[in-house]
This record gives sequence, C-alpha cells and structure tokens, in this order.
Amino acid sequence: SALEQAYGGRWGDARSGWENVKDVSGNPTDLWKRPPLIELSDLTEFANKIQGLRGAKSFTRAAKCITGVVASPLEVQASMLSDAKMQGGEGFSGFVNNGEFRFRQRKAHLWEIDVHADLLFDVPNGASPLIVECQGKVVHDDYDSAISDSDRTTALQQMGFTVMPLTYRQISDRANFDTVRRMVARQIGVAYRSKNSKEIRCEIDLRRNIFIDWTTLGR
Repeated sequence: SALEQAYGGRWGDARSGWENVKDVSGNPTDLWKRPPLIELSDLTEFANKIQGLRGAKSFTRAAKCITGVVASPLEVQASMLSDAKMQGGEGFSGFVNNGEFRFRQRKAHLWEIDVHADLLFDVPNGASPLIVECQGKVVHDDYDSAISDSDRTTALQQMGFTVMPLTYRQISDRANFDTVRRMVARQIGVAYRSKNSKEIRCEIDLRRNIFIDWTTLGR
C-alpha cells in the first residue's frame, strides 16, 4: 500500500498477478509466483526519497542486501546463505541473481536464446565465471528435465562457464553445505575461512529463519 501511494498506483493492485506453479507433470503445487512488485532501480529510488525519515537507514541497509530478482524459494535461500551483507552468510560477494546473457551454440545445432543464471559469480583474474543453478524438485524432478539440464550445462561449459548444480538437500543440511561453500570459494578464487563461534551462532539463527516451515506460521 505504501508503494502504491508513493508512486500513484504505478504498480496497480499489489494483490493481483499471482500464478500457481505446476510440477513436471502439470499438476498444481503449493508454490506460487508473481511478477516483481518493483525493480531494483525503483527500490533504490524509493530509498533515496525517504532519507532523513525514521527507519530510512535500516530500510537502505536492507535494500543493499538484495542481489537480484529470483524465481524460487531455493534461490532465495541459496542467495541469503551466500551473501556478503547478510549476517550469518558466507561473505561471497560479486554475484547477481537472474544474471542474463545470450546463449549461442553453432556447432551441432543453432541456438540463440536468452539465458538466466540463478546465481552468476563474476570471477576475477580472467577465470571462468561461476553459475550456480538451483535444482528445485518441483520443476527439475523428471527424466526430461534432467536431460534438458544436462544439455544446458554442457553448452554453458563450452561457452566458458563453470556450472554448479545446487539442491535443497545440499544447502538445508549444514554439514552438506560445508562442502558446497568450500567448492564455491575455490571456484571464485577466495581463501575459505572457517567461522568463529559468533559467526556460527549467526549462521544457525539465519538457517532457522530461512528454512522454517512457512505453512505452520500462525498456528
């Protein structure tokens, strides 16, 4: 309501536009999606307009934690665990969500499509950029999806990208995620540093918040 009032109804009704996500068999799931209410540039503009008002500093700090627009809860969770600005995260900077680039393959087939990378890390020193692909069960859990993902991964690797598939099981379990974060650190050329006791407590608190069962809220 505040956004609609501030921008004169620019986005219309904030409650409209929701669409149910279907699984690989076309059946409805408990996951829903909608177009973003605002773009990141709009969020920055709004933050600049409210400077000096109560809560503006907290709002601006929160806005700077946003790394991009995502398409699934798994991408949100992976991003928050990786983010440099999020308390309890890994401190991996230099990545964007939904990184877009044009895909061209001219050998066996002619492809030219727009590709969106879930987490796209810009690796320094001319090394291969890292793409972390979040493999949610809803849209990746069948044979055809596996073949499609494999073809896409192979083509991306031919283009010079390093591709790392990531599942919910790999990030939801802290022991499993320990392997993931060390692999990411190695791929982006960062010396991995183990967390101290305070940072571990922050990570545990962050995990408790982002892996909560949302269907039980309010009960």
